Amino acid sequence: MGKDLDTDREEERRATNEVFFRSVNEAIEQQALRFGGIDDEYEFICECSSPECVERMTLTLRQYEEIRSHGSRFVVVAGHADPLVEQVVERAEDHHVVEKDGAAGIIAEQGDPRSAETPSDFELEA
Repeated sequence: MGKDLDTDREEERRATNEVFFRSVNEAIEQQALRFGGIDDEYEFICECSSPECVERMTLTLRQYEEIRSHGSRFVVVAGHADPLVEQVVERAEDHHVVEKDGAAGIIAEQGDPRSAETPSDFELEA
């Protein structure tokens, strides 16, 4: 039983890290919307569960927004997916899109600053 509790806590910690990195990328997106176009490329930080990761990948705002349209999805540098808390749902050369499930999925959805009632600024601009 203790091991299950430890596993749940580790899963929660990893998901919380990814939610934090996603919030940083949301700020990057907001600045990009002010100064550039939706098909211009920008550097986004890896949203993986490692608190030490500072790697970046290049995406257009359109690509990032497509990923963010799902509250339980995150973008990570290729090879940074954590099979303990997520599965790869899309692959590109320099990044993967991962989707959380279980407790990590719930944390991701709850930590998502967007909701069906609150469209993203991207949707308002497009």
